[in-house]
Amino acid sequence: MNKYEALVRLEEIMNELDDLGSEARGLFATAFPQLLNEADAYGVFALGSSGNRYDTTLASMIRAAEHETDDECLEEEEA
Repeated sequence: MNKYEALVRLEEIMNELDDLGSEARGLFATAFPQLLNEADAYGVFALGSSGNRYDTTLASMIRAAEHETDDECLEEEEA
């Protein structure tokens, strides 16, 4: 698997995590509504990401990999 294919798969994984987080939120809303506000307040359903820009998450590492790949492409074009 090359870097581009890996990035595509990583984006797919992030989409799957978003879907799973939404599903988990729905389950809490239905079965444990008294815990939903606390879970929302702490962002527990944002799997792979964070509201804190200083946290290292899967989403931030994917962005870093995209930038690294973009930089490599620019270097190849300049050579």
